[in-house]
Amino acid sequence: MGLSIERSSLLSGLGLVQGIVERRTTVPILGHVLVEPNGSALSLSATDLEVGIRTQVACSGKEKSLTLNARKLFEIVREAEGDEVALTTLDNDWVELKCGRAKFKMMGLDPRSFPAMPSQSLGKEAAGASKKQLKAELVIPTTVLADMIDKTLFAVSPDEARYNLSGVFVESSVPGSARMVATDGHRLAMIEREVAGFRMEGGAIIPRKGLAELRKILDQGGDAEVRLSLEGQLAYLKRGTTEVSMRLVEGEFPDYRGVIPKQSKYKIAVARDALLAAIKRAAIFSSERYHGVKFALSSGLLTVSSTSPETGEASESLDVDFTNEEFAIGFNASYVLQVLGVIPAGASVELGLSDDVSPGVIRAPEADSQYTYVVMPMRL
Repeated sequence: MGLSIERSSLLSGLGLVQGIVERRTTVPILGHVLVEPNGSALSLSATDLEVGIRTQVACSGKEKSLTLNARKLFEIVREAEGDEVALTTLDNDWVELKCGRAKFKMMGLDPRSFPAMPSQSLGKEAAGASKKQLKAELVIPTTVLADMIDKTLFAVSPDEARYNLSGVFVESSVPGSARMVATDGHRLAMIEREVAGFRMEGGAIIPRKGLAELRKILDQGGDAEVRLSLEGQLAYLKRGTTEVSMRLVEGEFPDYRGVIPKQSKYKIAVARDALLAAIKRAAIFSSERYHGVKFALSSGLLTVSSTSPETGEASESLDVDFTNEEFAIGFNASYVLQVLGVIPAGASVELGLSDDVSPGVIRAPEADSQYTYVVMPMRL
């Protein structure tokens, strides 16, 4: 009896699944990873009841299913020096681990108490007729889906009380097109891509945590395309030997279309790299609580500045094509820096501004004409 697993493979698998595990939970089993040997491979599973992830790792030997504290197991495998990890179950759910000359004993929990993960099969059973409950299947190039997630996920609200803003909204604005939208009430990110055959009635909110875990497996080697299934109240994606499933966020996503200005009075082109550097430098003296920076427009210049009565002030001017009446507007520096961080280096950014109380619009027409970012102004 006992299992033998290559340490590097086990470390990689645990690195994927332990991101789901809650650090503080009143349900001890949710802090564990389920290890299920099955012939020449073993499955590693973790769930927080809303999001689940399962991946497979090659192994040899035979052993019964077991659970172990996910973070402790990850630390052990990461710090171990040997090439192989040996797992052996003992009495009363204890497990012995050996790697190199190191030996550990860990207390596990009864694997039968490990909760079922959100899954397609459960969704089908609950629905009774899966075809009728099928919302959509998004078959999309891996790199395209990864880019859509990167350009929206950071704008999701971290406030769990605002549950309808706690994920990325996915819809098909027109047949053959997929749109993702995220907002926290202060800024909004929207991206659209052509996806042949994609059609969806209504929309679905994919939870931030689940989408973040899904994004991780897109970087793994595998097929050039992935299939994201939205079925009933579940979203599911499998890539290689890893699968992620999650419960969709319930509730109505706000009418985001009304937030996006139909037009801006001024459209100012500025180099993304220069603007990013100027904001970073100016923000050094911005308030630690509000992170505000001022954009002041005058003839031929955009001046980015911040001031703090306690620490000092900073300003930097950039050359722009602007010949209208002077005005200034304040923004949260972090909100602008985050969107500039997902726009390619070397690109030209278009700032859409109207006055000091209207939302600003940031686009990169040449780099990505289907990406729009709206940020609310702040008083400084």
